[in-house]
Amino acid sequence: MDKNPLKLKKTYLFFTSLWIRMVCMFMIFGAQITTAQDKDFVIPDSLKGLDYDAVYRKYRKTIRDTTFSKVYLQTCIKKAIAENNKIKLAKAYTMLSYYTIEESEKLKMLDYAITISTDLEDKTYPFMAYSFKGGYYLRKSKYSMALDTYLKLLSVAEKTKNIEFIAITKHNIACIKTEIGKHQEALPLFKENFTHITNNHSADTTRYLNSIIKLAESYRYNNSLDSASMYNSKAIPRALKTKRYYNRYYGRILVNEGINLFFKEKFDRASDSIVKGISVLNKNNSQHKKAYILGEFYLGKLQLLQQNVISAKKHFLIVDSIIRIEKITLPEVRESYEFMINFYKANEKKERQLESINKLLQFDSIINKEASFVSSRLFKEFDTPLLLNEKETLIEELKGNNKNLNLLVVFLSSLTMITVVFLYLQYKKRKTYQQKFEQLIDKGKSIPNETLQEKPKDNIGVADDIVEEILNKLALFETNKHFLKKNISTTSLAKDIKTNTKYLSKVINHHKHKNFANYINDLRIDHAVTQLKENKTLKNYTIQGIAEEMGFNTAESFSSAFKKSTGIKTSYFIKRLHSLNTQ
Repeated sequence: MDKNPLKLKKTYLFFTSLWIRMVCMFMIFGAQITTAQDKDFVIPDSLKGLDYDAVYRKYRKTIRDTTFSKVYLQTCIKKAIAENNKIKLAKAYTMLSYYTIEESEKLKMLDYAITISTDLEDKTYPFMAYSFKGGYYLRKSKYSMALDTYLKLLSVAEKTKNIEFIAITKHNIACIKTEIGKHQEALPLFKENFTHITNNHSADTTRYLNSIIKLAESYRYNNSLDSASMYNSKAIPRALKTKRYYNRYYGRILVNEGINLFFKEKFDRASDSIVKGISVLNKNNSQHKKAYILGEFYLGKLQLLQQNVISAKKHFLIVDSIIRIEKITLPEVRESYEFMINFYKANEKKERQLESINKLLQFDSIINKEASFVSSRLFKEFDTPLLLNEKETLIEELKGNNKNLNLLVVFLSSLTMITVVFLYLQYKKRKTYQQKFEQLIDKGKSIPNETLQEKPKDNIGVADDIVEEILNKLALFETNKHFLKKNISTTSLAKDIKTNTKYLSKVINHHKHKNFANYINDLRIDHAVTQLKENKTLKNYTIQGIAEEMGFNTAESFSSAFKKSTGIKTSYFIKRLHSLNTQ
């Protein structure tokens, strides 16, 4: 038996194909790189008399001790080469990669493990090596690379009908979907994996907790807070089962449940749960780092609810420090950067304000780039093939079942009708949007700018001279664009124009034909439309940035007011303006 599994067979000498020769050279070169760090390794005397399996068992007993683990695994590599056993060699390299700090070396080990174990019809390899590689990229927030690895793994697993790794990989792809905000799409995959584990591996506490914690998180992201709390409560007894599970999972569960309680507006309990959870987190564990970030972020939000700005700032600074060191990007915590910008702006610390703006821009660029690219790939390479597989399965089932033929016809007919209706509605919607956009461009305004109008003769219970005075002051208020100030209320405006809120509300309702909130919003949107058409710089702002310029506190409130006032979405209006400029 040839004791060197990397040695090429003699028949390779007869290949004339340049491609084959290049592949062979790559395999030899890859082996040399991968094994370079082990060539000087000498098996300790105490391990020389043991076979591979005995040494591997020793490794399993000292898995948490990096020094011992590396010695045992390097010994396993030597013994696997001596046995000419590629599966054992792949296994040893995969496990050794976990203890390797240098990324290039880690990935070379995993790629080598994949190469030598592919097509050997083993139930675990190369699947485990693929999974380790994808997991590494996922922990590093390199979602595109993680997706690429998982899609390759899924393809191999489906070809060999490896049910276990199909389930594991779908769970991991759901994790990627969660990271880029595709929470509705992620939830069914998490539920599918949890069902698989409870039906087939209920005694495997590690797999059970990994699955249920992600499922609970997904329910929270989908605003099913009671379901999230229910699964967290199921996870806690298993996490308290042993000290090992307690250290790995209990802190994460407490932080997650604390966030649930925050959204349930049970703020005292939320704070207690998050603080307790953070205290037991292992700050060196990648999953725990994400829980740590979220925990500090929501503690900051809790402090803001108590109007304790300084304390909130401390929590948000911790969030930023972890993100910058670990290169972890969580869209959920973007608000912390917005807070820091506004905090430094209010305190006139311009250098710190600029620093925070740059951090937010960098944060957004990473999030948007990854999310957009990965989302597109998920749709093309995972979601669409999944739907097509379901479609083929349905068709095959329907072929041999005449009883279901009519059902298929009805289904396809209904689908066709729904599609036609949907396309027609989309066409009408696009046409309506186009008409409204053209009206905004041609008329030069989104809404009538009502200043002084002929007074209706109805008696509103306010003296005519007072009405006249209020209308004059409102005209001045509109001319001077004072409606762009944030947090305007009937009380603040009445005070500014020296009248009372009752009179002000009656005059606006009667003479402006709208309530106070709509009056202010319409003025702001009218100004926004004008500025977006005339100010080239403003068009390049984010929705949040435009909203703040127009006096709104959030992008959501601005977008809602814009749609209500103009009949079209803000994003559509800006996109069409850009297209006009490029024509």
